[in-house]
Amino acid sequence: MKNRVVRCLIGFVLLSAFPLQEGLAWGPAGHRIVGHIAEMNLEPRVFKTIQQEFNIKHLANVSTWADAIKKSPYPPDVLHYTNIAVHSRTYRQPRDCPRKRCVTEKIKQYHRVLKTPGASRKSRKEAFKFLVHLVADVHQPMHLGHEKDRGGNDIAVVFQGQPTHLHRVWDSHLIFLNGNTQVQFARNLNQAISPENKKDWPGETPDEWSNESRALVLDYGYRLQFSKGRELSPEYIRKGRGIIEERLQRAGIRLAAMLNRLFKN
Repeated sequence: MKNRVVRCLIGFVLLSAFPLQEGLAWGPAGHRIVGHIAEMNLEPRVFKTIQQEFNIKHLANVSTWADAIKKSPYPPDVLHYTNIAVHSRTYRQPRDCPRKRCVTEKIKQYHRVLKTPGASRKSRKEAFKFLVHLVADVHQPMHLGHEKDRGGNDIAVVFQGQPTHLHRVWDSHLIFLNGNTQVQFARNLNQAISPENKKDWPGETPDEWSNESRALVLDYGYRLQFSKGRELSPEYIRKGRGIIEERLQRAGIRLAAMLNRLFKN
C-alpha cells in the first residue's frame, strides 16, 4: 500500500512539472507512422508532384514540423485539438470553435489554401505541412477530450509501472512497435487495412473524424480501468492499442486521399 501511494504521488508531481503545451499533439512516432501510411497510398504522380513542389523526400520528414514551431517566438494561432461542449458527442462549429482555431477547422482552412489558385509557394508549403500533422491529430481520441482536464493531461495514471498522464498514454504509450521500425510498423498496419475500408474511410469529413474521436474518448478513453492503484489494467491497454492502431490507419488513408485529390492534376 505504501509503495502504491508513493508511486501515485510521484505521478502527480511529474504532472505538475509538465509545461502547458505538453501532450497537446500526437507523439512524434504517431505522426511519422501516419505519414508513412499516407505515403504508401499516394498515387505515384501525386507523390512526385509533392516531392518536387515542397522539396521533401518523405511525408514523415515534415510530420512533426507543426509541433516544433509551437516553440518559436511567434507560434501560429493553431490549436491541435477541439473542445466539444462537455455534455455533447457531436461537433458544432459555432458553439465549439467560434474563432475557427481548433484542429477541425484548421484542417479545412489549410485544405482551402492548397485549393486556392495563385496561393504563394510559402503559404502552400506551410498549409501542406500543417495538413500532414493535423489530420493525424484529429484522429487521436484525447484531442477531442474535455477542456476541464486538458484532454487527459491533468489525469495522472501509471502505465506499466511508470507514472504518466492519460493524454500521453494515448499520444505515445499505446503505440506498441513490438520490435519493428516505424516504417515496418506502418507497413504492417497498411497491409491490414481491407480494400473496403480504403475505399470507405476517405468519404468522411473533418467534422465526422472529430465525432469519431469524440465517441472513442467518451466511450472508452475516459472509462479508466485499473489493476491496482492508478495502474492501467492490461485489458484497458490491450483495447486501447487496438483503437490507436485503427486511428493511425484511418488517419493515413484519409490524409492520402485528401492529397491525391488536391494534387491529382
